[in-house]
Amino acid sequence: MSRRTLVSLLALGFAWALSGAPARAADAAASTATPVPVDLLRAMSGALAKLKAFSYHAEIEFDRLLPGGPKVRMAGAVDVAVTRPGSLYVDYRDDLSDRIVWFEKGRLTLFDPVGGTFAEVSGPKDIDGMVAKLEKDHGVTLPLAEFAENDAYQAITRGVDHAFYIGVGNVEGIHCHHVLLERKDLVIQIWIELGEKSLPRKLVFEYPLRPGSPQFTASITEWSFEAPKPELFVAKIPKGVGKVDFLPLEGGQ
Repeated sequence: MSRRTLVSLLALGFAWALSGAPARAADAAASTATPVPVDLLRAMSGALAKLKAFSYHAEIEFDRLLPGGPKVRMAGAVDVAVTRPGSLYVDYRDDLSDRIVWFEKGRLTLFDPVGGTFAEVSGPKDIDGMVAKLEKDHGVTLPLAEFAENDAYQAITRGVDHAFYIGVGNVEGIHCHHVLLERKDLVIQIWIELGEKSLPRKLVFEYPLRPGSPQFTASITEWSFEAPKPELFVAKIPKGVGKVDFLPLEGGQ
């Protein structure tokens, strides 16, 4: 289904994970009608679209399937900074790898500190266009890039068949609407902050068709709405680092 495909909706009643949930949150939830997932996602997308510059930090956990079948849990973190329409910085590191991405003025640079290599690609001058080019031409997906795009709703609901409202949950002390999105090859859970901010606070991606049904979890623990310094988006490649090429996708793979 295309990005323009409407999301089918199934609204569920409130489901509290803990019977001892704060009374004020329970009272607030009970006093309103069950939220519609598409409305929550559009509100979140609209809130993000209004931000011309922002940054956030997320703690990450993901599954790694070892040879023979055992599944282990790995961890990491990512810092993202955005100045619309065309400046993006991503600093990603986990137990297995490190990656730093700088994007400005139509040029994206990806640096691998562990491998001692970097690659560059030129293209659209806006974040949305470059994210689409990387996915289409090179099969590269930037961590949590959905929130850097102008329309996070379209990015997150692409290909989704059904959406479910689960209830109100607590993410790092912040009460959030819990929404589940379902498509054949991917299940997305997203927690959206209650109130006018409507910020995403946690995501879980599950891949049911892959061996072991691995999950990727990102908890966004910090948001900042101060404009990042312009020099943050300028690539800083150490001397002696080798340059490699982004390989194009071939045969649809």
